[in-house]
Amino acid sequence: MKKLRKLVVVFGLCFFLAGAFLNSGFFKQKQDEAYAQLKEKYQITTEVAEVQDELEPEIIEEPEATETENVEVQEVSEVKTTKEETKVDNRTTENIIWDFLKNSGYTDIQTAAIIGNLYQESGLKSSSVEHGTGEGIGIAQWSFGRKNQLKNYAASKGVEWTNLNAQLEFLVKELKSSQFYEPYKSTFANPYSINEAVEAYCFGFERPNRAKANLSYREKMAWQAYYRNVDR
Repeated sequence: MKKLRKLVVVFGLCFFLAGAFLNSGFFKQKQDEAYAQLKEKYQITTEVAEVQDELEPEIIEEPEATETENVEVQEVSEVKTTKEETKVDNRTTENIIWDFLKNSGYTDIQTAAIIGNLYQESGLKSSSVEHGTGEGIGIAQWSFGRKNQLKNYAASKGVEWTNLNAQLEFLVKELKSSQFYEPYKSTFANPYSINEAVEAYCFGFERPNRAKANLSYREKMAWQAYYRNVDR
């Protein structure tokens, strides 16, 4: 019982001394010093009560635009209007080739057959160069003498051989020439199906190794091109 009383007295005395210390000038001095260090470290220049005033937005009146500035604004508006009125060609490469061949007089079946073959040859990439040998170039993978003829034709038009329109013009030029071997040329002129047109173009014009022709892929891509474009 006596020990318990002693503990109570000791705790009470400690509590009293702690309170006296916290309220002492020494503690307040240390507190002020610590706060001063924080203000210096974080560059605090205002008290909390003043922060609200600093957060108030400053209203700045814009000066009236001069005559020169008004002209510049008007010119920008005219440029925007012109851009909005500009027609954008959203056609894919396949669409462009389809339209070009159709405008050159080829039927839907013939056009689809040509595009199906071009997918196998180059993926319709006008800048395509044959993998490995580097010999074949362009959408139809022209090689050897025909490659040189394509380059000369493009140069005569003032463009690089990678130009798609130049390649399409050269392609149609060749299709109407002796480069298209018989009897495939006659078959291609009047095919009864897309598959027949694909085969005629493949072996009469592209003339790949028959074992590596991948004819089924050419036919598949021709049918897909047909359905994507025939009613476009």
